[in-house]
Amino acid sequence: MPPPAKIQNRSELGHAISTPEDPIVVDTQGDLLLHVNYSSALTHYYRVSLSVLRDQSIYFKNLLDRAKFSEGIAVDAKLSALRKSHRDLAAVPSYELPRVDISDIGIGPLGVSSKLCESAFGLLLEILHGCLQRSSVRANGYVRSIILALLAHYAEAFAAVPSMSREVNLLSQQGYICGSARPDADTKEDKSRQKIYAGLILGLPDWVRTHSAALIVRGSKRWAPEYEHNSNEDYPWDYLGGGVEGERGTSDGKF
Repeated sequence: MPPPAKIQNRSELGHAISTPEDPIVVDTQGDLLLHVNYSSALTHYYRVSLSVLRDQSIYFKNLLDRAKFSEGIAVDAKLSALRKSHRDLAAVPSYELPRVDISDIGIGPLGVSSKLCESAFGLLLEILHGCLQRSSVRANGYVRSIILALLAHYAEAFAAVPSMSREVNLLSQQGYICGSARPDADTKEDKSRQKIYAGLILGLPDWVRTHSAALIVRGSKRWAPEYEHNSNEDYPWDYLGGGVEGERGTSDGKF
C-alpha cells in the first residue's frame, strides 16, 4: 500500500476553496470526505481515512460510531453500498464518498484569520494521518506560535491531544518550532500567551514555566483595574487556565 499523500497547501497553490470533485488529499486510500467550514469565505473538502479519525480522535470515534449517531450510521451505510460496487475504495471518486460536515471552526471575534485556522487544522489532519512532511514545515518558515495555539485548541476540541502532544514535542526538540521556549525582550504578550496555552494543552512545561515568568515580570493589560473585558473579543489564550492565571474575568494578575 502506498504511503498517504502529503496534504496539498491550497494557500500556496492559490486555490480559495476545494471541492468534492477536487478535495485536498490527506490519504490517497481515504474513504471519507470531510467538509470543513472555516468561515463564510473559506471552506475545504479533505479526503481522509475513517479508521484513522476513529482511532486518533475520541470526538470522531463517537461522532462516526456506526451505532450511536446519525453521521456514523449514514457513513457506514454509504460505505457498505460502495463496497458492493467497488473492489477497492481507493478507486472511488471523492465526490461519491460519504461526507461529514464540520461547521464554523474559525476562532476569535473577528476571526483569527481563516487561513491560519486552515493551516492549523490541516496540520492536525497531517499529524493524525502520520503524513507530516518536515521538509515542508521547514520550507514554510517553521511553525508559528499562533499556529501552535490553534493546533492545541483543535487538539482539545477534537479530543486528539495525545497524538498532537507527541508530535509537537518532537517538532520542538528537532527545531521546527518558530522561536525558542525562552522569551526575549521583544516577545509580545500575545505570543507568550499562545505558547503558554499550547504548552498547557500539549505538554510543553518549559514553555509554560518561562513564558509565565515573563508575563508575571512584564504584567498584562488585562490585569489593569481599568481594563474592560469584552467576551465578544476573546481568544482561547486570552485567559489561561490550569492554575496559571487568576480566575477568568478578574484583573488581579495572580498566577
